Amino acid sequence: MDRLPQKARFYIALTITTGIVVLSFSIIFYGVYQVYFAPASLFRGDFGNVSSVEEEFGQRVVKVAILGLHNRNEDNTFGDVYFVDTILVVSIDFDRNSLALLAIPRDSYVTLAGSDTKDRIRQSYSYGYDAEAADPHAAGLQATLATLGSILDDVKIHYYIAMDLQGLRELIDSMGGVYYTVEEDLIGFTPRESLKAGPQQLDGQGYVNYLTYREEDTRDDLNRMKRQKDLLLATFVYFKEMGLFSYVIPTYTAYREYIRTDLSFNQVAALALFAGERLESDAIKDYSLTGEYFSPDQGKTFYLVLDVEANKKIIERWTGQ
Repeated sequence: MDRLPQKARFYIALTITTGIVVLSFSIIFYGVYQVYFAPASLFRGDFGNVSSVEEEFGQRVVKVAILGLHNRNEDNTFGDVYFVDTILVVSIDFDRNSLALLAIPRDSYVTLAGSDTKDRIRQSYSYGYDAEAADPHAAGLQATLATLGSILDDVKIHYYIAMDLQGLRELIDSMGGVYYTVEEDLIGFTPRESLKAGPQQLDGQGYVNYLTYREEDTRDDLNRMKRQKDLLLATFVYFKEMGLFSYVIPTYTAYREYIRTDLSFNQVAALALFAGERLESDAIKDYSLTGEYFSPDQGKTFYLVLDVEANKKIIERWTGQ
């Protein structure tokens, strides 16, 4: 076979070298893009064989408590005793493809489970926490759930999901943030804890800032709950529009150390598929328990006394979807 001319060999070598360089830079660029803009995609796999909702849940309606935990000293995951700063219970009707959200004010003045003490429900976790137990946090969570059940007329709560601030920040960052229009400037204790008004892509810190922001008036818990529900609904709509529910399962796999739940992996996967494929925003209803504030110490501390009769009707509407 005749040898190729030197010039032809040069161009062939140049073409191969250029191809290798372009391919290498493409791989590097795509890797950087994933790390900074779509980290959840690094964990994406084939989850098409996840069991259906009907196979994973025996009940027609399932109620899941969602608890947002906060440690005043540190935000690191499950490192110390927590307060329950966000309390939501979702009632999911798989036949109707609908969801009803019930918010419980953290300032609700109730008898804490396992004691004769009356205090804010946000203290229920710390009262139940058992430092001597093999899993001290399990007792805190169970005390919160038992206290919650008592004020919901013993409505059965089937499952729970609990997460602290660090875990939430990490998860929102891993999903690339959430687009949201902040209604007004929120001035926190530091610039890092503050938000400017206007449409913006909230990163994990901004998301937490919005969820936890509270006016100077310590009776602002009801307005705070409304902001939280507004952001959660906007998150659902954003994830739906951007097709991000397909990333929830691999993200959960990567960050499950930040979450405490008695849901199995397949149940989490089934709920993500339900939200992404069968639930529409107009099939979501939201409710909140209500009451009146009182202060036992001339305005230094405020508690919310729940309106029993009004809340019975709210709970009936919530359970009836």
